[in-house]
Amino acid sequence: MSTAAIIDLGSNTINLLIVKDYAGEFRTIFKTKIPAKLGAGGFGKKTITREAFKRGVVAMQALKMTILEYRAERIYAFATSAVRDAENNSAFVEEIKAKTGIEINVISGEKEAQLIYNGVGRALEIGEEPELIMDIGGGSTEFIIANNKGVLWKHSFDLGVSRLLEHLKPKDPLSEKDIDNLKTFLDDQLGKLFEAVEQCSIDGLIGSSGSFDSLAEMIESESNEESRLSNVTEYTFNPSDLAKLNTKLIDSSFEEREQLIGLVPYRLETIPLASMFINYIITKLSINKIRLSTYALREGVVSEFSGEN
Repeated sequence: MSTAAIIDLGSNTINLLIVKDYAGEFRTIFKTKIPAKLGAGGFGKKTITREAFKRGVVAMQALKMTILEYRAERIYAFATSAVRDAENNSAFVEEIKAKTGIEINVISGEKEAQLIYNGVGRALEIGEEPELIMDIGGGSTEFIIANNKGVLWKHSFDLGVSRLLEHLKPKDPLSEKDIDNLKTFLDDQLGKLFEAVEQCSIDGLIGSSGSFDSLAEMIESESNEESRLSNVTEYTFNPSDLAKLNTKLIDSSFEEREQLIGLVPYRLETIPLASMFINYIITKLSINKIRLSTYALREGVVSEFSGEN
């Protein structure tokens, strides 16, 4: 039985997934993430700042120790938006290799979108009718239109929540002007998506991990029932619950969000923009069917190296 480690170096978090091969089926035996914030302060300058550079190296050294503990024979490391856009990404990749021995593959936005589709396909069943997959990262947001036969259209937009935060510089709580600025900016940037949706009528929205996870956790935390999120890979949102939570997040201050159950600390700053972005898409495209896939890029890599796709 072989063990493999998959590392996703995202713009906000560095994610580690360790899987083990049980008779041809890869099962997750460990996963964690470190909020290294590789993109913080560097999006506009197209650089990994000195501070982010150090955080990234330290995080990778820590994850290498974990990988050694689990005796993983194979390591697959992929870097996305913040690293691929940075002019000093070669120096970062070389430093990681020197300090940990791990080689990082800087992937394109199109490749990232394909891997996200692969991951979502492991989590839930995509029907015959096309659905829109949305993966909100720190530096980029991937949109994929797909059905059970495969990807019909995909595109990576430089619209990650950390990048939006750096570009729009909203107040806390968000002001009416901030909300209008975000909507206007998205109207301007998402023309390719709207054209694609006109060509491929979609049957629903699938949110891939990340901010969608946090929204589901917060909604479930307000329920008197036992959480339905334990050990599941799919979750169905009630649109009215999402709308209520969006209003709550828009009106909340940083300190108020610190008290919300289900919201991890590294999303405290960005979750209002992420929620607004999701609400914008739901409203703009008149979507009523909304699901969460707890699998994303990392799980898509598992599909690729295991030969499932």
